[in-house]
Amino acid sequence: MMRQLLGLLVGLGLGLTTGLNAAPKLSGSVPYQFGTGNTTVTLGCDAIVNNSAENATGTIQVQLWALSEKYVSGRISGHLITGFKLEGLEGGRQYKGIKKTLKTTMPSKRGSYYLCLTVSEFREGGYVITDFRNYTNEITLGPLKTFTLVGPWSWQTNSEAGTVSMKVKKISHTRSGRTGSLKLTLWATTKPGFTGGAGGKYYEMGSVEKKPLEAGLVYNDVDNTARLRAPIISGSYCWNPTAKSS
Repeated sequence: MMRQLLGLLVGLGLGLTTGLNAAPKLSGSVPYQFGTGNTTVTLGCDAIVNNSAENATGTIQVQLWALSEKYVSGRISGHLITGFKLEGLEGGRQYKGIKKTLKTTMPSKRGSYYLCLTVSEFREGGYVITDFRNYTNEITLGPLKTFTLVGPWSWQTNSEAGTVSMKVKKISHTRSGRTGSLKLTLWATTKPGFTGGAGGKYYEMGSVEKKPLEAGLVYNDVDNTARLRAPIISGSYCWNPTAKSS
């Protein structure tokens, strides 16, 4: 009788331990917002909780994925946009009001993707997804632009002086190292948007050379003057600034 009772108690204990295994879970809303040029994304989360009253979690990993279809379960297959890690949670504890702005890596092919936020826990040599949220709508993503021009931007010609001034709020880059020398150019095109010649005529109105940018650095409040070169054919044109590295 004693052996049977002991066996029953051990069995109940094992069942109770299994039921209380810790696993970090998402709680509340999980908004995201891409920054200019998709070079960064701000991830938010009301809370990540450990619902186990007794057991601690392993290290926690939060990741944002771009997927061809919505995630359901098992191994995730897609493009990892960004992620961050948190220390494990003690039993019954939580991280509240999480908000992080992170650098991104974009898919190499432009297309429509579903976004999914996953939470994983480190267990026995690897991370295991313990919770996730699929975002409802598809979003168009593609390779990051090497350079990004941030407005407002403006231009002004001086016919008597034969010059054109070009102003841009910010020039930034996504390279991990130093850029080559930069060239800021103002174009006149017969169609909206700079297409490099395809789909319309284009004329270089003026350009200036700028020094290379180190990783993480930008040009703010750019104001340069270049020699003016008017289009060789009169007509109506759209104006487009570009930044290019040698």
